[in-house]
Amino acid sequence: MASRPTLLNWDDLRLVLAVAESGTLSGAAAVLRISHPTLSRRLRHIEQRLAARLFERTPSRCRPTEAGEEMRSLASRLRDDIAALEGRIAGRDRSARGPVRLTAPDAVSEYLLPGMLADICREASELTIELVVSNQVLSLAQRSADIALRVTDAPDPALRGRRVGTVAMAVYAERSLTAAEPPEQACPWIGYDAALACTKSGAWVAAHVPDNNIRFRANTLLGAAQAIRSGIGFGILPCFVGGSIPHLVRVGPPIPSLDQGLWLLVHPDIAQVPRVRAACDALARKLKRATLLLSGEDSCPRPI
Repeated sequence: MASRPTLLNWDDLRLVLAVAESGTLSGAAAVLRISHPTLSRRLRHIEQRLAARLFERTPSRCRPTEAGEEMRSLASRLRDDIAALEGRIAGRDRSARGPVRLTAPDAVSEYLLPGMLADICREASELTIELVVSNQVLSLAQRSADIALRVTDAPDPALRGRRVGTVAMAVYAERSLTAAEPPEQACPWIGYDAALACTKSGAWVAAHVPDNNIRFRANTLLGAAQAIRSGIGFGILPCFVGGSIPHLVRVGPPIPSLDQGLWLLVHPDIAQVPRVRAACDALARKLKRATLLLSGEDSCPRPI
C-alpha cells in the first residue's frame, strides 16, 4: 500500500521556526542563508499547501498564528532531538579529521583570530575550520556551532570550557588627537547606541563622558574602532583591538573595572570528539600566547 504523501518536510519546519524565532522575514532569511524573496515565496507555498495562514504580518513583525505556533513548537522539539542525536553520533567518531564550526564576535574574529586560524590551518591540515562571525550568542546545544569564543564574566554553566584570557579595555585615540588636552577635558568622544549601551564599556562612557561630548555613536565594536581610527574622537576599545590598529594611541592604562574573561566553550556532548578537542586545544595554545596583547601589556600608554 502506498503511503500518503506528506505536506511538510524538515526544511519547511526549519523555515517556519526561523521566522517565528527571528520575528521578521529578513532576519529568518539571514539565519537560513537564503534571500528574502526566496524565503517569502517558500513560506507562501507552505501556507498554500496547508491551506492555513501561519503568520500575521505587520510592517515590523511576523507573529505566529495558532497554526504557526503549533508548527514552531514541533520544529523546536525536532531540532533539539536532531541536535542531541548528532551529538551522540559525533561522539563515536574517532577521527580528528573533518569540519569544526567556530563562532566568535566580530572584533575577536577581525583582530584576534586571523593569524591564529591561519597557523592552525597550516599545522592541522586535517581540520577544516568554519568561522561564524556573530555578536549574537549562537546555541551550541542546537549545533549552530561546535566551539564558541565569548567575552563574558558569566559563561553558560551548561557548557564545558576554559577561561583562555582576560580582555582588558582602555581609552584609545588617533595619534593626532592625543596632542590635545586629556579626554576628560571636553574632547570629542565615540559613544554607543542602545545595542552596546548596557555593556561595561557603554556604561563607563555614559558615566564618565558628558553627552554633549559624544560626536559619534556605534552599534558594534568594529564600528567604534573605525570611528576612533578616523580621528572622530576618543573611545573605549579592547586592548587587542586598539593595539592592533596603526596610528592609534592608548591613553592611560587599562581600566580594571572593564576587564572581562575570554572563554573557549563547547557543548559537553561533543567535547570529546577528536576533531573538536583538537581544535579547542590548538586555539587554547594560540590564545595563551596572546596574553600580553589581550591584557594591553604589550603597548605603552600615553600618560595623562
